[in-house]
Amino acid sequence: MNTTNQRELLILRHGKSSWDTINSDFDRPLTDKGQDHVERIATYLQQNNLIPDFIISSPAQRAIHTATIVCQSLGINSDTIRTDSQIYNARLEDILSAISQCPQQSHRVLLVGHNPSLEKLVDVLTSNSSEHLSPSTLVQLQTDNNWQQLQNSYARLISITHGKSLAK
Repeated sequence: MNTTNQRELLILRHGKSSWDTINSDFDRPLTDKGQDHVERIATYLQQNNLIPDFIISSPAQRAIHTATIVCQSLGINSDTIRTDSQIYNARLEDILSAISQCPQQSHRVLLVGHNPSLEKLVDVLTSNSSEHLSPSTLVQLQTDNNWQQLQNSYARLISITHGKSLAK
């Protein structure tokens, strides 16, 4: 990034998860395809030097597994993933609250979570409601504001990348 005031928010919807288990929604695992697509996103992050300096995730199994795959691919200790229960089944206010607690010295934050709240977050921050965030979709946003000041139309949409469309 060019300026020290500029921040990037990387929003990643968890990989495709399985509905074929008797687990609760919270405990649903990633499918093999879901893991593959998250690995593609992690490779994309590495190739584009989009290494987060802070990672926050929903505590749901599929989100944690997604964040862990990214960490492993990028050589980041997965113990640094901060889970926040506000991100699971979140309202927009809950996600904004979780983001506001990110360290101010962090300039690139990766948020791993769920729909429909991630789509709503992208819509509110960018005024762009046309994009569906399928599993393993990464949204890259930039803002000149600190994490406590994110609000309507305060972020620029840089890219939307779908894991399933990336080459292996």
